[in-house]
Amino acid sequence: MLKYARRLALCAPLLALLAIVIGLPASVAFGDEDSRSFSTRFLGLNEVPPNITDATASLRLTIDGSGNSATITYTFTFSNLRAPVTQAHIHFAPTKVSGGIMVFLCGTAASPGPAGTPTCVSGTTITRTLKASDVVGPTAQGIAPGVDMGSVVQAIRAGDAYGNVHSTMFPGGEARGQLVRSDRD
Repeated sequence: MLKYARRLALCAPLLALLAIVIGLPASVAFGDEDSRSFSTRFLGLNEVPPNITDATASLRLTIDGSGNSATITYTFTFSNLRAPVTQAHIHFAPTKVSGGIMVFLCGTAASPGPAGTPTCVSGTTITRTLKASDVVGPTAQGIAPGVDMGSVVQAIRAGDAYGNVHSTMFPGGEARGQLVRSDRD
């Protein structure tokens, strides 16, 4: 009996540590709270279906935190669209698949986006920080508008998010780029 009590005493600290780790949210236990940087270059050939265009765009973003309290700070620029810009977004889908809009990057008078969305102006740099209230969905893919930043962050970190810029000539998107991790662990 004494032998088992000694073994239990030796294992107690390990069991306590295990209980603490199990009780933590996964994002804290496994270090997902760190900032993460992602980037992409948009091209017409990346659209679904592909487009022939000279349009290009660049999107860089940093995720700070995790869950619904996370924020995303982005820098976005585009140029050479074949027609007037209508809006730009980050969508939820893997490469070569169309997905729903998660957040707006910029909008226009005709397609303004939610309150606080910057105006799309070709050749200028747009910088903004997004929070949970900026999420617009897509509800059909399980992302709740106005609250579900955690799912947006999850989609980006999993490689299932892309940015695209829309124009009057290509309403479904003139140029697109899949977000990829650009930082080091």
